[in-house]
Amino acid sequence: MVCQYLILMLFTKNYDSGIVGGYLFAIAFVAPIVISADMQLRSFYVTEKSPSLGFQEYQSFRIISNTIALLVVVITAYILQRQLLLTIILIGGIKIIENQVDMYYASVQRIERMDYISISKTIRGLITLVMVFTGIKAGLQVDTILLLWLSLWIIFLILDANLSLKISKLGKRTGSFFKLRSLAAILKICIPVLILLVVFQYYSNFPNYVVKGKLGLSALAIFGSIIYFRSIGAQIINPMGAVIAPRLSDYWRTERYADFIHLLVRTTFLALLLGLAGIVVALPFGRQILQLVYTKEYAQHYMLLVLVMVYCVPTYLYVFLGTALTCLRVHWIKVPIHIVSFLVLAALTYWQYATLTLDRLVIYMIIAESLTFLLYTLSFIVLYNKIKDNGFATKGIFKNIS
Repeated sequence: MVCQYLILMLFTKNYDSGIVGGYLFAIAFVAPIVISADMQLRSFYVTEKSPSLGFQEYQSFRIISNTIALLVVVITAYILQRQLLLTIILIGGIKIIENQVDMYYASVQRIERMDYISISKTIRGLITLVMVFTGIKAGLQVDTILLLWLSLWIIFLILDANLSLKISKLGKRTGSFFKLRSLAAILKICIPVLILLVVFQYYSNFPNYVVKGKLGLSALAIFGSIIYFRSIGAQIINPMGAVIAPRLSDYWRTERYADFIHLLVRTTFLALLLGLAGIVVALPFGRQILQLVYTKEYAQHYMLLVLVMVYCVPTYLYVFLGTALTCLRVHWIKVPIHIVSFLVLAALTYWQYATLTLDRLVIYMIIAESLTFLLYTLSFIVLYNKIKDNGFATKGIFKNIS
């Protein structure tokens, strides 16, 4: 994430906003398809207990899902976005390679060799950053740089595949690639996650589509680059959610309900403080930050940065509530919540579409995310009390969503 943000900074400083907008739109176009195809297979493999579903079965499933995702990207881009076809295909290829490498990371994570993952990501990110910087200084076009990026990551894929399998001692593939029963079993586990990821990804990227369609690629460059600031806080919030998840699960399993609520309230309060800190910094220093990180053209939209920081507050707040719902094994509730928020955002956007501006769009996003936080909170309160008092158990296909 840090590497990709630094690359975005380099692009904004060296290419015009239309080119940067095309790059950001390609990411928004590809992300829902490729990230949904990921289906959190790494997490499922790491926690897999069935002896019949090993690394080879999960790897076969990942290759098939990635192939389908790439085909969907190419076909839909050809039909809908021919003017950006090459950029979208190259970004799609990069994201597919990232998906494939992630599955090899799963093999070493299962034996708790997280150090290898950290080192591999750091080296790959730094070399990619140097390559992009060199390409820009050499006067290469963005698509040429993306092609070099893709080629470099294919090399890293080959290296990571060999090293990770050697470290995990899994060896080379034996037996059939296509085992219908095993693939069907993995698909059954992943369907609910796929549904949630599709809904969430299109909800998250919907504003990018609107900006591109209504205001053009130059406006998308400004909007997308400033929206990227939410990832700074997410780099703190999301790992915190992963860290507290085992403790929350332990408190819930051992019926230490007071400790459960205390930890949830404390971490949610920290998320609130982080969000407010972003607003406090953006109000007086927003213009200077945008000029330093991007260019003067972007600095003119410093109030948009302030609104984005406001938007981050409810976004950060419901991360820990989502973790708590996961611990309660009622993950299915996240699907209707995000569908409702998506519909509200779409309704607000198209209600005032003729007079839509970037600032107004972010205000609509704040309303939608505030509704998401409210629905997460109400759902948690109701389901927490119902399960604690009545032993309610999750049933149906959504029980596997995490």
